[in-house]
Amino acid sequence: MSATPSAIQRFVDYYAGLDKQPPSTLAGLYETDATLIDPFGQHQGLAEIQRYFTHLLARVAYCRFSIDPPLCDGSRFAVTWTMHWSHPRIAGGERLSLPGCSFVDIQNDLIIHQRDYYDAGEMLYEHLPLLGWAVRGVKRRVRA
Repeated sequence: MSATPSAIQRFVDYYAGLDKQPPSTLAGLYETDATLIDPFGQHQGLAEIQRYFTHLLARVAYCRFSIDPPLCDGSRFAVTWTMHWSHPRIAGGERLSLPGCSFVDIQNDLIIHQRDYYDAGEMLYEHLPLLGWAVRGVKRRVRA
């Protein structure tokens, strides 16, 4: 089986307007026992993934993804993306950008496994007053 264009297109469409999507839409994207892994944890099953997205988006003012063309191989595809987002309590509510990528396994035209890679420090920790100062300091020392 190959990663079908319809599964990939639903993925792209969903994430392109993430902040406007109701959690129920995830049922047309993820298998009931799907796994989603990102830097903040592992989320097992559609119901848990829906709760996770509901929590993440509860106070976000804006969240959309620009997704590059996918690389497909059999029942797997990979995409690089940039998340454009803003939260009223982070960076004064200004719009931020975060690059990342996703590796996605498809079965029966639904996602069964997704692993997202991005820098959680750049996304969140660097924008918090004391912790941000420490994270930016560590990054400077590693680059030097």
